[in-house]
Amino acid sequence: MSREYELNNLPNLDSGGDYGGDNNNNNNNNNNIVGANLSDSNESNDELPITVSRGLDNFNKVADELEKEYKDYVTHEHALKDIEATYEETEEDFKLRNYFENSQRMALENGGKPKKMGVIFKNLTVVGKGADASIISDLSTPFIELFSLLNPKKWKSNTSTFDILHDVTGFCKDGQMLLVLGRPGSGCSTLLRVICNQRESYVKVTGDVTYGGIPATEWGRYKGEAIYIPEEDSHYPTLTVRETLDFALKCKTPSNRLPEEKKRTFRSKIFSLLLSMFGIVHQADTMVGNEFVRGLSGGERKRITIAESMVAASSINCYDCSTRGLDAASAFDYAKSIRIMSDSLHKTTVATFYQASDSIFNLFDKVLILEKGRCIYFGPTSMAKEYFLNLGFHCEARKSTPDFLTGVTNPQERKIQEGFEGRVPETSADFETAWKNSALYQQQLEELEVYEKKVEIEQPKNNFIQEVRSQKSKTTSKKSAYTTGFWAQVLALTIRNYQIIWGDKFSLISRYFSTIIQAILYGTLFFKMTNTTLDDAYNRGGALFCTILFNALLSEQELPIAFYGRRIIQKQRSYAMYRPSALHLAQVATDIPVIFVQVFLFSFIVYFMYGLELSGSKFFIFVFTLIGFSLCFNNLYRLWGNFTPSVYIAQNIMNVLVITQFTYSGYYIPYEKMNRSLQWYYWANPITYAYKALMANEFADMKFDCLEMIPYSNEVNSTTYSDPAYRACPTIAADPGQNSFYGSSYLSKVMDLKSNDLALNVCVVYLFWVLFIVINCIVMEFFDWTSGGYTSKVYKRGKAPKMNDVDEEKRQNEMVANATSNMKETLKMPGGIFTWQNINYTVPVPGGTRLLLDNVEGWIKPGQMTALMGSSGAGKTTLLDVLAKRKTIGEVKGKCYLNGKALEMDFERITGYVEQMDVHNPGLTVREALRFSAKLRQEPHIPLEEKFAYVEQVLEMMEMKHLGDALIGDLETGVGISVEERKRLTIGVELVSKPHILFLDEPTSGLDAQSSYNIIKFIRKLADAGMPLVCTIHQPSSVLFEHFDRILLLAKGGKTVYFGDIGEKSSVLLSYFERNGCRPCSEKENPAEYMLECIGAGVHGKSDKNWPELWKESNEYREIENELLSLEAAGPIKGHVDNGKPREFATSLFFQTWEVYKRLNLIWWRDPFYTYGTLIQCALVGLMTGFTFWNLGNSSTDMNQRVFFVFEAIILGILFMFLVLPQFITQKEYFKRDYASKFYSWLPFAVSIVVVELPFVLVSGTIFFFTSFWTAGLESSNSNNFYFWLMFIMFIFFCVSFGQAVGAVCFNLTFALNVLPILIVFFFLFCGLMVRPDDIPMFYREWIYKLNPCTYLLEGLITNVLNHVNVKCSLDDLVKFTKSPLYSTCEEYAFEFINGTTKGTGYVETINELTNECGYCAYKSGPEYFENHLGWSYSNRWRNFVLSNSKNLDQKNEGSITEIDEFKSDGFEKVIKIVAPIIILVLFLFTMVSIILIKRKQFQSIKDQITDIKKIQDDNSFNEDCESAKCEIMTIKSCSSY
Repeated sequence: MSREYELNNLPNLDSGGDYGGDNNNNNNNNNNIVGANLSDSNESNDELPITVSRGLDNFNKVADELEKEYKDYVTHEHALKDIEATYEETEEDFKLRNYFENSQRMALENGGKPKKMGVIFKNLTVVGKGADASIISDLSTPFIELFSLLNPKKWKSNTSTFDILHDVTGFCKDGQMLLVLGRPGSGCSTLLRVICNQRESYVKVTGDVTYGGIPATEWGRYKGEAIYIPEEDSHYPTLTVRETLDFALKCKTPSNRLPEEKKRTFRSKIFSLLLSMFGIVHQADTMVGNEFVRGLSGGERKRITIAESMVAASSINCYDCSTRGLDAASAFDYAKSIRIMSDSLHKTTVATFYQASDSIFNLFDKVLILEKGRCIYFGPTSMAKEYFLNLGFHCEARKSTPDFLTGVTNPQERKIQEGFEGRVPETSADFETAWKNSALYQQQLEELEVYEKKVEIEQPKNNFIQEVRSQKSKTTSKKSAYTTGFWAQVLALTIRNYQIIWGDKFSLISRYFSTIIQAILYGTLFFKMTNTTLDDAYNRGGALFCTILFNALLSEQELPIAFYGRRIIQKQRSYAMYRPSALHLAQVATDIPVIFVQVFLFSFIVYFMYGLELSGSKFFIFVFTLIGFSLCFNNLYRLWGNFTPSVYIAQNIMNVLVITQFTYSGYYIPYEKMNRSLQWYYWANPITYAYKALMANEFADMKFDCLEMIPYSNEVNSTTYSDPAYRACPTIAADPGQNSFYGSSYLSKVMDLKSNDLALNVCVVYLFWVLFIVINCIVMEFFDWTSGGYTSKVYKRGKAPKMNDVDEEKRQNEMVANATSNMKETLKMPGGIFTWQNINYTVPVPGGTRLLLDNVEGWIKPGQMTALMGSSGAGKTTLLDVLAKRKTIGEVKGKCYLNGKALEMDFERITGYVEQMDVHNPGLTVREALRFSAKLRQEPHIPLEEKFAYVEQVLEMMEMKHLGDALIGDLETGVGISVEERKRLTIGVELVSKPHILFLDEPTSGLDAQSSYNIIKFIRKLADAGMPLVCTIHQPSSVLFEHFDRILLLAKGGKTVYFGDIGEKSSVLLSYFERNGCRPCSEKENPAEYMLECIGAGVHGKSDKNWPELWKESNEYREIENELLSLEAAGPIKGHVDNGKPREFATSLFFQTWEVYKRLNLIWWRDPFYTYGTLIQCALVGLMTGFTFWNLGNSSTDMNQRVFFVFEAIILGILFMFLVLPQFITQKEYFKRDYASKFYSWLPFAVSIVVVELPFVLVSGTIFFFTSFWTAGLESSNSNNFYFWLMFIMFIFFCVSFGQAVGAVCFNLTFALNVLPILIVFFFLFCGLMVRPDDIPMFYREWIYKLNPCTYLLEGLITNVLNHVNVKCSLDDLVKFTKSPLYSTCEEYAFEFINGTTKGTGYVETINELTNECGYCAYKSGPEYFENHLGWSYSNRWRNFVLSNSKNLDQKNEGSITEIDEFKSDGFEKVIKIVAPIIILVLFLFTMVSIILIKRKQFQSIKDQITDIKKIQDDNSFNEDCESAKCEIMTIKSCSSY
C-alpha cells in the first residue's frame, strides 16, 4: 500500500517511494515483512487468525505513530533554535514542511544537488547622488543647462553625494532568515537590492558581497538566483491568478524533474501547492485586477506577488515589505511558510517587514537594524532587545520587539530608563559607535570569520553551479541566466499575450468595430469608382492612399501600449524569467492574427465598395500588402515607445515621422518633383513601397477612357474639333489623338511609379517589418526606463535637504518634537457626533443581489478614536465607503445622522476620507498638494496666510518638512516620493482641510512601525483635539491598538461581531471574548491578533462559534441599541460649528477656476517632454514641410503642391488630437478623485484644461508658420499672410479642444484611440480635397461636407494661398496635342475652346510651330482652379473664420445688381453656406464644456463604479463566496457597457 502526503485540494505530492507504491518488488518485500509479523503474533496468541488485512492495519498504525513522533521532533527542534518561539505548527504547516522535505529528498535521490548559498557582505558602502543633484525638470531647465555649458566654472561637477549605506557588515547562512529593520530612509531597500546585485542606479558601491563563495562580479549569470521582491504589486490586471502563475511556472520549470514527471504535471502540482499555501484556491480563475480593473483584493494581490517570487525558485530571496496589505493573521501565516521553505529547501531569506509582530519576529534567526544607512545592531533576534535595554532604553508593556528595536531611533517614540538620561545614543553615528564598541559586535565578526572558513572548505558553489546548469533546458546555454530556452520563452509569452488580449475583450471588439465603421465610411466615399474619366484615376489613387493612411493611424494605439507594463517587465526580467527581446517577438506573434482580422475586415468591405479590379489574385495581394504594412507600422510605433522615456516624446516623434513619410510616399509629390536633398527619404520609407505596391496592383492592367478630350466646344453643330486626331486626353498619361490611356502609363508619366516591381515593393514592406523587429529586440535588451524598479526624489532648485547629515538630523528631531507637543493647541477641530443605524448594503450579482453589510450600527463622537477591523472579506472598506457616501452602485438602506441631522450636500466636503489607494497628481510637490487642498476645502473666510501656516504645521507633525519641495512623481517612472511617503501625503491632504469627521482606510498599510506609530499617535492627538474619526486597520501592534477607544469588529458577510469600548489594556474587549468561550489572552499577546484568532481570521483560520449571533444576544448589543435610540430621540445637537447654508464646494466658482488653472499651468510647466515636444514637433514638421515645398513657383504642379502644403498643415493639427489625449485622460483621473472630495466642480476643470493648452498651442502653431510659410514661398500680401497664421492657429485650438472632448466621453485611453480615428475620417475625407465636392456622395455632401470644419478651413486657406497665383505650366506639365493644319497657330485653333462660348479653363500655347505641337495648361490662375474645380470662393475666407461678410459673395460676377440677383436665385444655398460654418464652429468650441455638462455624473459614475467594484472586492465576501467566473463576467460586461 502506498503512503501519500497530501495538502488540502492538492494532488498526490509524494509517489510513496519509502512505502512501496506501484513497484512489485517493494510490494513483495512489504508482504514478507507483514508475514513475519503475523507469525510472531500467532505464536503468542493462537486464537488470532492470520490475515493480510490485519497485518496491513498494524503496519499503518506504526507508520502513523512514527509520523506523529517525527512531527513532534521537528517542532521541538525548531523551538530549540529560538527559546522565545511562541508558535506551534498547525496541521497545514506540518503538511507543508512534509511536502518540501519529501520534494527535496526525492530531488536529491534523482541526482540533484543542494543549492546552499548563503550571502556575506563586508564593509558595504553604497553611495548615491545628493538631493541637490536631483532637480525638478521644467521648461527653464534646457536654458539653464545651456548656460552651464557655456560657463567654464560649471564644467566641473559639484553635485554632492551621500552614503545610503555606510560600512555595513553582516551575513545570512543558507537555511536562515535575516530580518532587516529600520525607519524610512535608513537604507533597508538599498541593502536588499545590493544583496540581489542590483547596483546600476547607485554612484558607487564599495565593499565585498559574496554568494556561497561567488563574488558579486561573477554573479550576473546567476541573477535569477538572488531576487528582489518589491513592495508594490505589479501584475497584468486582465490575467487570472491561474494564468499569472502558470506563465511564471512555464518560464521557471526545471529540466531535472523527477523521472517521468511531465512539465504540465509539475506546473499543476506547484500551482495547487501555492494556492493552498496562500488560501486562494477559490480565486484561481479570478482576474488579478488593479485600482481600475475589478479583481482580487489588495491582500490577495499581495499573495500573488509572493507566490510569483516563490515560483522563481531562487536560492536567495529578498522580500521588501511583502506583508503590506495583509492582515496580521495572514502576514503570520505567510511568514511561517517562508520559515518552513527556508528550513526545508536551505533557502537564504532576507526580508524587511513593516509592523512585524513578535510572532513574525521570532521566526527569524538574525536581525540587522539600520539607521540613516548605519548598522546599529546585527545579531541573533533573541539578543536584540536585551542589547538596547542595556543601552538604557525602556520597552513599554505589550510593545512588540520589532517596534521597540526601531523605535529607539525615533526621538518621539523612544523611552529612556531612569538614570540613563543623557547617556543613551541620540544620532545614527552615536548608535553605530555604541554597536561597534560592544562585545556582541566582536562575537558576530568571529562568527562571520568561522562561516567564511566553512564556505571555503565546503565550496557550496560547486554543487550550486552544477544544479543550476542541470535545471536549464537543453536549448539553453549553460552560461545563460535563464532556465528555459529562448523560443520556449517566446511561446509562453505569446500565450500570455493572447490571454491579456482575451481578458480585455472590450478593447479588441472596439478596435474591430472602429475598423468596420471606418471601412464603411471609406467605401461609401469612394463608392463604385469607374474608369471613364481622368478624375476616376485620381480618385482611385486617393482611395488607395487613404487605405494606407487608415492602417497607419489605427496603429497609433500601439504607442501607449508600449509604455504599459514596463515595471512588470523589469520585475520579471530581474527574476530571470525571460529576455525582453523574447517578449517583443511574442508581441509580434500576437500581432499577426489580430492584424490579419483587422485588415481582412477592412479590405473585404472597401475593396468591393471601391469597385477595384475584381480579380482574386489582386484582392489577396491587396490584403497581403496591407497586412505587411500594418505589422510594419505597429512595430514602428512600438519601436519609438521602447526607445523613449515618455509617451509624449514618442508621440511627437511619430507625428513628425508620419507626416514626413506620407509627404515622401509619392502621392503628394512625384519623385522627380521632390527636393533633391531629401529624395533619399523616399527610398527609406515603408509607406512608399506599400503605396507603390497597391498602385501597381490596381493600375497595371487597367484602361481609362476619356469622355472629355481637349479642345472641345459647347456650340451647337460645331465641327471645329470633330477630328479626334487633333485632340488629346487632358493628361500627360495619354498620347495625342488617343481617347484613352493605360494605368501603366498613368503610373509612369504622372506618378513616377513603375508597374513591374510589384513583388519587390511587397517584399520591401515585409523587410521593413523584419528590420523594425530586430531594432525593437535590441532596444528592449539594452534600454530600461523604469529606473531599475526603484524611486528617486527630485526637488525644486535650491530646496534639496542634506542627506544623512547629523546636524540636520538633530534639527529635524527638534522640529518634530516641538510640532507634536504643541499639536493640541494649534489644532481646532469642528467635531460632531456621527451615528449610523441598521446599515444594509446590497450589490447586483448575476441572478440577483448580494448583501455585503448586514444591519451594522455604531457611532463616533468627538474625542473618540474608533477602529474598524475584521477578517478578510468582512466588508471593512465597504462600510467605510458607505459611511463616507462614496458608493455609487448598489442599494444602501439605513440611517446616518451628523449632529442629529440628516446628511446635507456638503457632507463629502466637510469630511475627510483617506483612501487606501494613494492617488496624487505627480506634477506637484508635496507642499503644493497640501496647499491646494487647504485653499479649496477650508472655509473661504480663513486668510490664505493662516491656511499656509496650518499646512506647515501638518508637514512638521507628519515629519515631511524636508519633503515639502519634493516632487510627488509616480512609481511607474521611478521619479518621486516613496510608497510610505505617499501614504503620509494622502493623510496630510485630508488633514489640511480641517474636516469635521475623518475616515481612514488602512492609514498604516505600507508604513513601517515607526511611521505607523507616528501616524496613529498623530491621529490620537486629532481625536483628543475634538475630531471624531474611524479607521480600518490591518496589522496593529499592541501599542498602536492601545491608542483606540472603541472598536467595530466585523465578520464575513458584513455582520457585527463586537462594537464597544476597548478598555485599558484592552480589558473590556478581552473580557467579552473570554466570557464567550475564548481562551484567556496572555499579558505578552497582542490583543488585536488574539481577537482575530478568536473569530477565525487568517488563511486557515477557523472558529466553531457564531459570533454575530452571540453579539445580538449580548448585553452590550442592547446597550448600543438604547444609546442609538436616545441619540436619535434627542434630535439636532446645538452648539456645533455652523458655517451657514450647506454648500457643495467651499469656495466660489471663480476661485476654483483660478486655482485649478494655476495648478494645471504648473504641471504643464514641469512637463518638458509634453510641452517642448510639441514645440519641437512643430518646428521639425515646419522645416521639413518648408524645404520639401521649397520656393514654389507658378507651374500647375507647384499650384497642386501649394494645396498639399495646406493639407499637411491640416494633418499636423489632426495629429495634435492624439497628442493631447493621454494628457487629458491622465488629468481626468485626478479630477475625479478631487471631485469626489469636493475640491472643485467640473466646470473649472473643463475651462482650465482648455485654457492651459492655448499658450503652448499658440507658440507651436506660430513656430510651424514661421518655419514653413516663407520657406515654401507662399507669401503674398501682409493681410494674406496674417490670415493664414490666424486661421491655422484657430484650427489647432479646435483640434486640441476636440481631442479633449473625445477623451472626456471615453472611459479609457484605448477606447478613445479607437473612437478618434472614426471622427478624424470625417475631417480629412469629407473636406473636398481628397475627393472633389461634386464627387462626394449626396448623402455626405449635403450635411457632413457642409458641417465639416476642415471644409471651411481649407476653403479659407487654399483660396488665400492661391488667389494671387498666375499659373505658367512647365513643359512637362503641358498636355500635348497637334493642331489642325487649317489653323495657323495653336491659340487660333483653341480660341473657340478657351475664349468662345465654351469658356474652358486654362490656356493653350504653341510648343513647336514646325510640328504643329500645342500644349494645354489646365488652369491659368489659382482662382480659376478653386472656383471651377472645388467650387470655393476667395470672398468667403472671413466667413469661414466666422467673421461673416455678406458682400461680394461671388467675385466672378461684376456689379451689385448681378450679385443681388444671383444671391436671390440661390439664396437658400448661400444662407446655408454662411450659417453652417457659424453653427459648426460654435458647436465644436462648445463641445468640451457641453459634453462634460451632460456627462459629468457619468464620468464620476464610471470611475467610481470601477473603484467601488474593486473596493467591494477588497473586502471581499463577494469574491470568496460567489462563483468567481460569473462575478467576473458581470463586472466586465458592466464596465464595457460604459
